[in-house]
Amino acid sequence: MIESFATTPLQTIIPSYLYQEYSDDPDLQAFVNSQNMLAQGYLDWFTGTPLGLYVSPNITGSLLDWLAQGVYGISRPILSNQTKYVTSGYNSVPYDTLEYDGLLYESSGLSSIATDDIYKRVLTWILYRGDGQVFTMQWLKNRISRFINGPNGSDLPVLNLPPSITVSGNTFTISSFAGPVFTALNQLINNRSIPVPFQYDFVFVGVSFINDGGVLQMSSPLDYPTTSTGLAAGAIWYNGGTVSVVPGITPSPTAPAVYFASLDPATFLSLGGGNLPLTNPANTGQLWNNGGLVSIS
Repeated sequence: MIESFATTPLQTIIPSYLYQEYSDDPDLQAFVNSQNMLAQGYLDWFTGTPLGLYVSPNITGSLLDWLAQGVYGISRPILSNQTKYVTSGYNSVPYDTLEYDGLLYESSGLSSIATDDIYKRVLTWILYRGDGQVFTMQWLKNRISRFINGPNGSDLPVLNLPPSITVSGNTFTISSFAGPVFTALNQLINNRSIPVPFQYDFVFVGVSFINDGGVLQMSSPLDYPTTSTGLAAGAIWYNGGTVSVVPGITPSPTAPAVYFASLDPATFLSLGGGNLPLTNPANTGQLWNNGGLVSIS
């Protein structure tokens, strides 16, 4: 089964019918026809109402909560990085810090209510049926790719932007570009706010840019090309830890400046480096093309 939000739902019901021996009874025929008309009316309402598609930009705020809870029974999740500690037992802590044979619960961290965008991504994670219901590496990659790269829970070709996942024992290590959505996924999975098999642990590694003395570096290439071969002029690629620009394009003088502090790897990959200045702009934090090497002023 292939599921996609782009697929048009069925427009007509499968009608009920009378057994042949009752087909000459006008009352029973009228009853069946009336039943089919009512059923078609319900289908028309469900396919035509905007509430049927929670990824719609018109479904927001309290209306989204009402729809998700009323139709699917899924409440808006809490994003939390809280850590809980339990202290108990004789000789577990120094004397005079806990009463004899005492039990102490402690927690620290922050929590917040998920935004509409994250809420819709959670709904798609839970409700999407096209991947099947058997946990496999591909199932996990599809779910994570769709969550990270599908704004407001939208569908997308998941194989175009797969995360990097490795397994050791019962621990899955998930690497992707760092960002607020990736952080939210980390919290949701580790708090078990979205369904994953309880037998496994999940470790998240966010790949981000590093300012190494004015040189732009990355901890891992992920989706970045690792060679300039075949790339268009102005494209960027991972050059053994640094980020380089394929030569051959003249920057536009009207192109907006690109700053280190507000840039993430995924955005920069799509933006490219063709419009970076070819000389140091002497503007703190601005990226520039230093002979093919992306540098930071």
